[in-house]
Amino acid sequence: MPAALMSKDEVLDRLLDAFRDKGYEGASLSELSAATGLPKASLYHYFPGGKEEMAHHVMAHHDQRLAKSLFEPLRSSETPEKKLTAMIDTIDAFYEGGRKACLLERMCTAAERDRFRRPLRRGFAVWVEAVQELCIEAGLSRAVARTRAEDFLVRVEGALVMCAGTGDYGVFARTLKDLRRSVLARS
Repeated sequence: MPAALMSKDEVLDRLLDAFRDKGYEGASLSELSAATGLPKASLYHYFPGGKEEMAHHVMAHHDQRLAKSLFEPLRSSETPEKKLTAMIDTIDAFYEGGRKACLLERMCTAAERDRFRRPLRRGFAVWVEAVQELCIEAGLSRAVARTRAEDFLVRVEGALVMCAGTGDYGVFARTLKDLRRSVLARS
């Protein structure tokens, strides 16, 4: 598809992949240009504030994608167990079985992460709140639900870091399998 026909969402999807792959510091403007198929001047047309503005737009785009594919289904009339299964299946697909890095994790490790603190905090809070509400719906107390939700996110993120560092994608599969069993368990 010629670059001129790309929608802004397509540009953001390609930038998302580049930032997930290279991180903020590692993604040079040349690499971002190559990832999108757009010349640097066109990137500046979309994002006059340069790479930092791109990163902010990519994080907002990431939040919208997760809201639609991950969090909207949690508001369905399905049972909490079915919602959890759907959410974990979506996570598995989104991270390609642990082969794709998490944008939030990559932005947290950026040397300039303070510039992204607000959207990072919001991104993590939305995840935790969604899982917490699912746990409450399943009958867990608010305190237990909060702990489980935080643990859920720590384990998903930790598994992604382990996969990136070791190349052992079984870590992600085992983590998701255990989360399916443990998140809503009454103990």
